[in-house]
Amino acid sequence: MEKCPYNNKECIVYLRWDPTSSCNGRYEDLFDDLPRMKRVRNDEEVPKNIRRYKGQNSVPNIFKTLNIDITSYEECLVFSIFKFKDNIEIIAREFKDKFFSEKTIGLHIRRTDHVYLAKNRGNFTDDNFFFRIIEKEIKENPETKFYLSTDNVKTQDIFLNKFPNNILIRNKITKNNEYYWRNTSLKDAGIDLCLLSHCHHVEGSFHSSFSRVAVMLNLNRRNEREKAEEELNEYVFRGYKYN
Repeated sequence: MEKCPYNNKECIVYLRWDPTSSCNGRYEDLFDDLPRMKRVRNDEEVPKNIRRYKGQNSVPNIFKTLNIDITSYEECLVFSIFKFKDNIEIIAREFKDKFFSEKTIGLHIRRTDHVYLAKNRGNFTDDNFFFRIIEKEIKENPETKFYLSTDNVKTQDIFLNKFPNNILIRNKITKNNEYYWRNTSLKDAGIDLCLLSHCHHVEGSFHSSFSRVAVMLNLNRRNEREKAEEELNEYVFRGYKYN
């Protein structure tokens, strides 16, 4: 695998990750340390000449604040340095080996507090978008499976009921805060992200950073980063370009 140019002795990541009610865990619960990573408790522990970045916008927007252009391929290459913790990877691989078919497609259907934001952007990825994908694939091969990652029990039930022989889930969601809060644990989200990376490819939700990362991790797992521009646009943003 090609070595990431940002994985070198000159690249230091200062990481501050504060658990919150909507993200109730820590970076190290899911991922191994990045090369040259330093954990900090507050901004005062970061050297004054280091650029700050807060939030969850995409990697291109981070680099734009540094006046650096980055292609989709390079963005995908950056994510090649992220490695899941062994316990996350083991759980995902065991599920994959037991339930995945020869062709299992990943679905990330983002709902709850994401719905308003996506509709506000004018390109909400509704259920019908995913229905069409599933129906097309099943028509070509009835044995095709779909691993469903979602944060909404209603969405989970709809897809399980509509495609009972083709939809795979790891856990049944029990919480039902439909609009504003996450309904799964951070660890479950991490395992979902890892399982999506093992799929044939990923169909994601518009304007979802989780979907974007899932696509990039999946491309790296497949060693097909040259498809990053095509897949990030088709499976996540469908032609929408950030300014």
